[in-house]
Amino acid sequence: MNNPYRGAGRSYNTTRFLLIFALIICIWLVAIATFLRKNPQIENEFTSEIRKEEQLIANKISKGKLRAKEWLNHQKDENSNSNDRHKWELSPFEDLALRTTGPEDTPIHVVFSTDCSPYQHWQSYQLFLSALKIRQPGRITRIASGCTAEEEVSIRQWHDEHIAILSSRFGLHLTPHFSSVKDESGNKVGDYEFFNKPYGLLHWMEHGEHMGVDPDTNQPLRHDTIIILLDPDQMLMMPITGTFQSSDTIFRGGPKDKGGFNVDTERTYKENESSFVVRHGHPLSQEFGFGHSWLEFAKVAGKESPATKVTPTEADRSYAAGPPYIATALDMHAIAQKWVEFVPLVHSLFPELMAEMYAFSIASAHLELPHQLVGSLMISDTNIDSGEGWKWIDNLPADNICDFAMNKMGDDISHLSLPSLLHFCQRYGVGDRAFFAKKKLPRDFFTCESPLIEEPAMDIGSGKYLYRKPPFLDTTVQYSAAVEKREAFVICRMTGFLNEAALFFKRKHCNGRKINVKKEISMHDLPE
Repeated sequence: MNNPYRGAGRSYNTTRFLLIFALIICIWLVAIATFLRKNPQIENEFTSEIRKEEQLIANKISKGKLRAKEWLNHQKDENSNSNDRHKWELSPFEDLALRTTGPEDTPIHVVFSTDCSPYQHWQSYQLFLSALKIRQPGRITRIASGCTAEEEVSIRQWHDEHIAILSSRFGLHLTPHFSSVKDESGNKVGDYEFFNKPYGLLHWMEHGEHMGVDPDTNQPLRHDTIIILLDPDQMLMMPITGTFQSSDTIFRGGPKDKGGFNVDTERTYKENESSFVVRHGHPLSQEFGFGHSWLEFAKVAGKESPATKVTPTEADRSYAAGPPYIATALDMHAIAQKWVEFVPLVHSLFPELMAEMYAFSIASAHLELPHQLVGSLMISDTNIDSGEGWKWIDNLPADNICDFAMNKMGDDISHLSLPSLLHFCQRYGVGDRAFFAKKKLPRDFFTCESPLIEEPAMDIGSGKYLYRKPPFLDTTVQYSAAVEKREAFVICRMTGFLNEAALFFKRKHCNGRKINVKKEISMHDLPE
C-alpha cells in the first residue's frame, strides 16, 4: 500500500523555506525604503526612473492602440478604395512599409541626376513608375540641376501633381547650374552635362531633405543610410537593397594570384564570401567595361595619391564601376567630395563622355574604397557576354521572349533571377521594323493626347530574325540567335512598360478628357 504520509516532511520544509525567503525580501524592502527616506535625492532619482519606465510602457501601449486603430481604419480604406486603385498604386501602409527595408532595417535612398529638359523629364517619370511597380524600397529622389526660374516652377508643379501623389517617399531636389566648363581664369568655355551628377549628388547630400552634414565633423547626419545612385535612363525591373546573395547575383572577381580581367564567380573578391552587405568601407557597383583605362588620369589626384598606386589588375577588379553605385552615406559623401574635385581636372585632360565615370573611379581609389563589382545588376549592351546580367535573359525561353518581356513581367516573377536594371542607353533593333532608341520617343509621350507605341511582332527573339535594318540606313546588321533574343527583350520590355506607364498616366490625369490609346508611334520611322 502507498503511505499517505510519505513526503509530508519535505512539504513542511519547503513551506518553512518559502516563509523565511519572503521574510528576507520584506526586510530588504524595508531597508531600501528607510535608506531612501534618509537620502531624498537618491529617492527622487529612484522614483524618477520608475516613472520614466512607467511612462515608457504607457507610451508603448498608447502607440499599440494607435496602430491598432490605424490598422482598422486602413482595413476600412482598403475595402472601400481597393477597387478604385490601380494595381501599381500603394496603400498608405504599403508605402510606409517600404520606407526602411534595407539590411537590418537600414534606410535606403535611391537618387538620380537629371537636367531640366523634357528629354530627361519623361525618363524621370518612367523611373519613378518602374520603382512604384516593382515596390523598390526606400526613398527615391530626382536631383534636377540648372533649371531656369520658369522651369523650376514647372518641374515642381509636375512633381507635386504627378509624382508626390504616388508615394510619400518620392522626392525632388533642385540644384544650381553645374554643367559649365571653365578655363583657368574661370571663364565659361563650354558645357559638359555630366558635371551635374557629382555636383548634384554632393549638393543633395549636404542640403537635401532627409540628408544634411554635421558642420563639426563634415560627415552626413544619417551616415548609415544606403545611397543608390542611378541614371535616369535606367528602368527598375527588380528591387535593389544593400544585400546581395550569390543565388541571384553574379559577383565579379577572380583568383588573387592571377592577372587579367574579371570573371563570373559565386564568391566576393575580397572576403571570398557567397554574399555581400553594403556597409562602411564596402561599397558595391555594377561593373562597366572601361576596365583600367581611368589609370591614365589618376595623376589628377596628386603624385602620392593611393589612386596612382593601383595596379591594372586591381583597377579592373575593384574600380571599373558604374551605376548603380551603392554605398553608405558616409562613404558616398566622401567619394562625392573628391569626385567634384577631380572631375573638372579629368575633363580638361579627356573632354569626352566617360570623364565623370573615370573621375568616380579615381575618387574611390584615392580614398581606398574598393568596390565589390557585380555583373548582374544591369543589362544594356547586347553584345557583352560577361559583365552584364544577360545570363538571366539567355535562360528564358526564346519562343515567347517578347510576350514575356511585354506582357508577363507584371505577374509574380519572384521565382526568377533577373537583372535589377535595364539601362536603355543603346539603339536596339530586330528585323526590318522592330526598334527602340530613347532619343526617338516624343517628349510629349506622357500626355492625354499622345498615342502609344506600336508593338513589334511577337515572334522576334525566336531566332527567326538574325538581323536588323537600322532606320534611314541602307545596310543590314547580322546577329547571332543570342543577340537577337537580347535585342528583342529590350524592345519588347521598353515598348510594353512605356505603354503601361502611358495608360497609367491617362487613367490618373485625363478624367473627362479625350485620350488617345492607339498604338501608332513607330519608333523605327520617327526622326532622331
